[in-house]
Amino acid sequence: MKKLLALVMAVAMTLSFASVAFAEYPDRDFNGTIMWGAGGVCDITSRAITAYAEKAMGKTVVMTNRPGGGGAVSTAYVNEQPADGYELLFGAENPQIAKIMGTSELDYDDFTPITIFCTSVAVCVVNKDSKYDTFEQLIEDMKGGDLLQGATGQGGLPYTVAALVKSINGCEGNQIVYDGEGPACNALMGGEVDYVFTTLGSAMKFIQSGDLKCLTVFAKETVPGLEEVRLVTDIYPAYNDVLPWGPFYGVFVKNGTDAAQVEYLTKIFAEAASNEEFQQLLLGYGCVPACMTGEAARAYLDSYKATTSYLIYDAGGAVNNPADLGIVRP
Repeated sequence: MKKLLALVMAVAMTLSFASVAFAEYPDRDFNGTIMWGAGGVCDITSRAITAYAEKAMGKTVVMTNRPGGGGAVSTAYVNEQPADGYELLFGAENPQIAKIMGTSELDYDDFTPITIFCTSVAVCVVNKDSKYDTFEQLIEDMKGGDLLQGATGQGGLPYTVAALVKSINGCEGNQIVYDGEGPACNALMGGEVDYVFTTLGSAMKFIQSGDLKCLTVFAKETVPGLEEVRLVTDIYPAYNDVLPWGPFYGVFVKNGTDAAQVEYLTKIFAEAASNEEFQQLLLGYGCVPACMTGEAARAYLDSYKATTSYLIYDAGGAVNNPADLGIVRP
């Protein structure tokens, strides 16, 4: 009887201590790792949503940009940290093709989504003084193989769109790699490259200012603010078979993070994602507000991985066969 009583008391004390410990969460500041460099849409939107989350938590999130390897550097860094609820990964879609590209053994299967707070579309942009006024003109010159494309490395959105263009139009440029889509757009304005495939959010302010010309939008429907830009599906109908497709941005923690901490963070960031002021900021950067959490977020991630993996594989741009990795063709 004494042993049983002692055991019951020990369990009760453990539960009590755990309750007290979580009641104090968060009891210190967070670390936030941003997947891409400063100035890109991933950086801008991540810092924006975090500002609202910080107010609700009463804590600071120390944000650090860790670009490289198409998201591999940041995922590896966060994966090496304790799953203690204080390490946040602010990422884009790139890790979902890391395994087929052979750039990393990690993807979002190794992380728990807190929220996917927005999606976007890809565009093709050139310098304001470029001789190219239409996407068809650019495609024709790309067939010569001498044009320079501003890119972000294997697994980045520019790489994926280039694979799509190669598959449908049969041409490609020479990719010059930068630390993010923002720096790639800056390089384009500086005359270092001929064109950039990029997230609309990274180029929107430059399009609006007239510093860049948008030749096409990789979408099936007109995008607000770009009503005069021709959709790629109107130029080359074959794109209808692979669109809609595009980037997304979200907040993640390492698998193994306490369920109660995940629930807390999900609530905080879901509220931040739903903030009207934040959503207006997203629209200004060519993003579509979203607030996917839990099973909905996981289903979205799985669907994106399957679609994009086979898109790149069919274009001949993958190192590994998605089927060999257990990825089912959609």
